[in-house]
Amino acid sequence: MNENLIVIFGDGDFPTRKAALDKLRRASGKNATLIACDHSTAALVKRGFIPDYIVGDMDSLGTSFKKRFAEKIHKNPEQTTNDQTKAFHFAINLIKEGKTGVYNICFLGTTGKREDHTIGNVSLLADYAEEAASLEKEFSGTKINICSITNYGIFRPILGTTVIDGTVGDPMSIFAFDNTLRIKSKGLEYKTDNVKFDLWWKATLNKFSAARVELNFSHPAKALLFFPF
Repeated sequence: MNENLIVIFGDGDFPTRKAALDKLRRASGKNATLIACDHSTAALVKRGFIPDYIVGDMDSLGTSFKKRFAEKIHKNPEQTTNDQTKAFHFAINLIKEGKTGVYNICFLGTTGKREDHTIGNVSLLADYAEEAASLEKEFSGTKINICSITNYGIFRPILGTTVIDGTVGDPMSIFAFDNTLRIKSKGLEYKTDNVKFDLWWKATLNKFSAARVELNFSHPAKALLFFPF
């Protein structure tokens, strides 16, 4: 099955970690697409990266860039979503055109600078995972993986019971948004069986106590995993 990389680049802190920079470099290669969120184009061009598409309301993209990249710009003036979400929906439309295959959507540069933007952008990953799951049902043979790589770790959204392979001692945090959810865990230093997910800190700063962690959800729900570097 064909594997495709889609990098969505935001206007937060520019990546410094190898894992993130490797993704950014790969986004210029075969079976890869680089989507810039509005003004993030400037940071990319400054470092020698040219986006395939520029998506957003174009409220912060300089005039010179608008002229230079006119054919790459896809303006979306809608104000109830942010540029990251507009870029994600643009990526989903690209996937609908390509249909079958594996698509790895990686968000870079979407955290840092302003904490409110960071929290909003990270929590949106769970919504994106839900949309991706719906698309997978619509187009059989399509698989969409979503992650956000920051300068400090990797966020991955999940929607239910899952298994994660790792190494004993690896750190991991769980964030959930449903106070009726219960997650029974195996392979974690601190069990989550009795955790009530009414505040974000409740299942953070945990560790692998085995090479495999099992998280069993009481019902389908949106959650995020964070794996620090």
